[in-house]
Amino acid sequence: MVRTSRVAAFVLVVLVSLKALAEGPAWQPPSRTGQVRQTVERAIGYLQTESGTWLKDRKCAACHHAAMPMWALGEAERQGYPINRKFLDDMAEAALGGPTEMIASKIKDDPAAPPDPRPMARGVNLGAVFMAVAAQSLPSLNAGEKHSMSLIASDVVKKQRADGSWEFFLSRPPINESQATDAAWMLMALQGPSEPEVAEFRVVALTKGMEWLVHAPPGDNEQVKVLKLLLQIRAGTPREKVQSAIGELLALQRPDGGWGQTAAARSDAFATGQTLYVLSSAGCGAQQPEIRHAIDFLLDSQKPDGSWPMTSRATPDGRVGSAKLLTPITCAATAWATLGLSRLAPAK
Repeated sequence: MVRTSRVAAFVLVVLVSLKALAEGPAWQPPSRTGQVRQTVERAIGYLQTESGTWLKDRKCAACHHAAMPMWALGEAERQGYPINRKFLDDMAEAALGGPTEMIASKIKDDPAAPPDPRPMARGVNLGAVFMAVAAQSLPSLNAGEKHSMSLIASDVVKKQRADGSWEFFLSRPPINESQATDAAWMLMALQGPSEPEVAEFRVVALTKGMEWLVHAPPGDNEQVKVLKLLLQIRAGTPREKVQSAIGELLALQRPDGGWGQTAAARSDAFATGQTLYVLSSAGCGAQQPEIRHAIDFLLDSQKPDGSWPMTSRATPDGRVGSAKLLTPITCAATAWATLGLSRLAPAK
């Protein structure tokens, strides 16, 4: 009888543990939770300040200074962190409020302007695609913003090629890393809400695009693996079918706890935050040693202003090198770190 009671108690403990895992990641010990939350709060402050300054000075809804901060702030708020809600609403409205706003924020071509002679002008505006993905994190969209999302989805569908891919014009790693990573972002945009008249075409384009991406070689690029897994998670793929992909990402972790953008690159906040966000979305929790080690990497490397130190892999014309302006990659990396940490240590 005693043995039976002990077995029953053991089973109960296991079931409770499994239930806790299913309900979401928890961070232990509590003192460390507070440190993670402080790290996220500093990052939120940086993102709001840096993004606001960029948008005011440059009048451009760039992927790194508008879309990525919008996504990170929207996710952080969902996890219970206080943010500047007016700033987030104003950013969404300024970029997606309607065709006029899209043109002003440079994510849609101005039909009154002279045609752009560059080959890349015939492709999809990736700034619009990033904004469409980021807007999916917001609790609600107004009618104008929903219409803009549909316009973006329509353009993505229209410019898809017969094999399911899209033309690739300029590599600016890691934001526009490769044809495969650009395709992943376009597919995530198609996964979002749109008006009924776009829905049927969107499903067909999604199916073709996913088929192409499955067979696209990743090359020396961890981000392709990460975004492929994120697409599967967002599509509702069961955990058992993505377990091998999860294991592959965990196997790429460095001894310092981080991940690098390529095999030769050092661990950084961009790759580490991105990987943490996707792994947490897949159900990996902060109690796992690998995840705990990655969190420690980010906690220990954050700068006092709330950002993370980054180096550039691209020159302004897209060639691999070292750009003089580091704020784009710094802002994007801080957004990914915020996305990962806020999910693993929610404030509520």
